[in-house]
Amino acid sequence: MGKSAREVYDVVYILKKDVEPDELRYSLRSLVNFPHGKVWFFTGCPEGFRPDRFVPFEQVGRQKWHKATSTYRAICETDEVTDKFWMFNDDFFILEKIEELPYMYNGHLAELISFMRRRSGASTYTRRLGETRMELERRGLGTLNYCIHAPMLLEKAKVLEVLDEFADFPMFRSIYGNYWKVGGIDTKDVKVSTPNGLPDGPLCSTSDQSFREGAVGEFIRNRFKEPCEWEEAR
Repeated sequence: MGKSAREVYDVVYILKKDVEPDELRYSLRSLVNFPHGKVWFFTGCPEGFRPDRFVPFEQVGRQKWHKATSTYRAICETDEVTDKFWMFNDDFFILEKIEELPYMYNGHLAELISFMRRRSGASTYTRRLGETRMELERRGLGTLNYCIHAPMLLEKAKVLEVLDEFADFPMFRSIYGNYWKVGGIDTKDVKVSTPNGLPDGPLCSTSDQSFREGAVGEFIRNRFKEPCEWEEAR
């Protein structure tokens, strides 16, 4: 018998309505290196783009986490989105041909919390990381740090269960990964934020400044010069 075709899943971007289009443009172009189904935009769609599907969802909630939660629910309640889907940010880039992506984490939350305290002190983000870690430990779960800048495969039913079980804890990626014991590979974060930094591997993420002004932005722009099917002609 012949080898069966690999199952592909949709790619979903949650975009602010005023998102800057430059990184998004090249993130979309980089999908040429990755097998996938339809490309969805939820919430925002910048001028000049035409995703396969756009859902102009109005986020609800007072805090950023509550707004994000409402959008995750909207994605999971949209029947046409594949039951498993890839969650992308507009600054995620796939630089080389790859057939599949593993789950990825970077050490444990305790290490991230220690780093964040040294860098920015007792910030709200650091405090919420600590709360999430303690809640995972209270439930006897692992505390791997899935808060890294890379695509993550999510499953609708599992997303909804996490949102119900952890309504007050905003670190969704780390909760999802530890609650469902997805495992994966321990790897450094692929985000490049320094002026002279360059990618080291098939995945990359950028900061706004490093994309606009740094060596990594120039590298990505030179790598993906051809428009993709989700861009309108300019």
